[in-house]
Amino acid sequence: MVRLCHQLALECEELPRPFHRQVLVPGGHRVSLPYEFLVPCLCVEASYPHHDSPRRKHCPFRDQPATYGTELWSSVRFHDYSTSSKDQMAMVLSASCPLHPWATLCWREAADKTAPCHDIPNSTASEEEQAYTLDKVDVHPQLCFRFSYGNSSHVECPHHQETAWNVSMSTWGLQLRLRLTSSIPAAFSATLCQRRGGQCEPEAPLYTVTQVSGAGLGGHMGRGDRATLTCPCALQPEGSAPGELALLLPVQVLGSCVLVWRSDVRFARKQLLCPDSEWRSR
Repeated sequence: MVRLCHQLALECEELPRPFHRQVLVPGGHRVSLPYEFLVPCLCVEASYPHHDSPRRKHCPFRDQPATYGTELWSSVRFHDYSTSSKDQMAMVLSASCPLHPWATLCWREAADKTAPCHDIPNSTASEEEQAYTLDKVDVHPQLCFRFSYGNSSHVECPHHQETAWNVSMSTWGLQLRLRLTSSIPAAFSATLCQRRGGQCEPEAPLYTVTQVSGAGLGGHMGRGDRATLTCPCALQPEGSAPGELALLLPVQVLGSCVLVWRSDVRFARKQLLCPDSEWRSR
């Protein structure tokens, strides 16, 4: 009797349906056995058909670099439990092989899965029984986990496309006005930046707005809601709503853009807004 199985810590587990098959092979004959993914723990197990026959096992793919690539990650199911209300990235892995990859954060340039994902330093997630968590994160569909194992890696982003906060910008004469809305209590920072060689270099001063409750910033503030604004007083025009961050641009910096990010977390995306182009994220 011959079958394929996945070698776990103590046993060789049968393949899931419809690939769990045990075939009686006459001596000197060959047999073809189907499998779903070519993974390192895929083994061949053989035994005689009588009861309690000893089993012999061969795992030919364990040391093959090719089995640590695309098919390995395709065999993994990623369960996303990331929540903006907890400022936490959390994913649980279900895999055919007993994998324990390490996970770090990266920022994907665009929503496209083929877009580059830039590594974020010092962002290793903690792992316990294939559950990966990282706290103090501004959860966003493009702020992702990069899982690395063997000679390959895989990027998995939060499955929910909703974001906890948004920012819009309007131009009034020589004034740029930012309006922040957030569904969670948060603090935000903004600064002018100058575009140089594909980068936008931040410039002082730094402006900060803090929302204590979960109502929208710059909108109607209900009972118990509170927002504070930290910036030079001249830069908050008369009539601005509480929590609305407005920047007045001098004539010499009309070519400036604005960087906006959450400042009450450790890992946050930075949104780049430019008055002469569509806004984008860094």
